[in-house]
Amino acid sequence: MTGPGRLSAFAALANSVPQRYRGRMSTLRLKFAPIAVCLAFGLAACGDDSSSTTDEVTTPVDDGDGGGYDYGSDTTVADSTDTSDATETSATDASDTSVAESGDGSDDVILADSSLGQILVDPAGMTLYLFASDPPDTVTCTGGCAGTWPALLTDDDQAHVGDGLDDDLFTVVNGDNGAQLSVNGHPLYYYAGDSAPGDTNGQGVGGVWFVVDAEGNAIT
Repeated sequence: MTGPGRLSAFAALANSVPQRYRGRMSTLRLKFAPIAVCLAFGLAACGDDSSSTTDEVTTPVDDGDGGGYDYGSDTTVADSTDTSDATETSATDASDTSVAESGDGSDDVILADSSLGQILVDPAGMTLYLFASDPPDTVTCTGGCAGTWPALLTDDDQAHVGDGLDDDLFTVVNGDNGAQLSVNGHPLYYYAGDSAPGDTNGQGVGGVWFVVDAEGNAIT
C-alpha cells in the first residue's frame, strides 16, 4: 500500500471509533501521529541512516629523518643499501722511479733498469756513479768533492751484491772517505743532485761522472 493509502486507512479507522472514545482518540492521534507518518512514507524516513561512513584515518609515518612524521607518505620502505661488495681496492704507487730493482734488501749494490739501460743502484734505488779520474781502486774525490759526490760506504769487509752481478768484480777500498765499495777498479759514488730513486742527474757531469753497468763500466 502506498503512503497516501496508508494515511486514508488510518483516518477511516479513527472515524469508526464511537463518539465517546474520540476524545481519547485525539490524544492518541497526537501520540501516534509520528508513527502514522512513518507508515505513510516508509520506515527509512524516520530511522537512523543505516549506512555508515568510514573515515579514512591517515596514520602518521615516521619519515626516518628524526624530524617528526610525514603524513600521507608511502609507507613502503625501499632498502637502498647495496650489500654487494662493490669496492674495488687498488694500490697504486704514484711515484715513478723509472727503475726496476732486483735484490732482497740486504745487498749493498743491485742492478736496475733505467732509461740509460741496466745500471748499478743501492737497495733504495738511488743511482751510483764512477769518477773517471780515479785511478784503479783509488779514491780521489774527498773533502768538498765528497760533499757533492758522497761515497758508497760499507761496514763489511766485502761487498754483497744482487742478482745479475758478479761478486768477484766488487771490492772494498779504504780511503779518506772510509770503507768504500768499488767495482771493476772504480770506487762508487752518489750524486747530491739526485733526490729520488731512478734519478740520473749526475750522468755526464764534467765529462767525468757516469752511471755504471753490470760489468763495472761507464755508460757514456
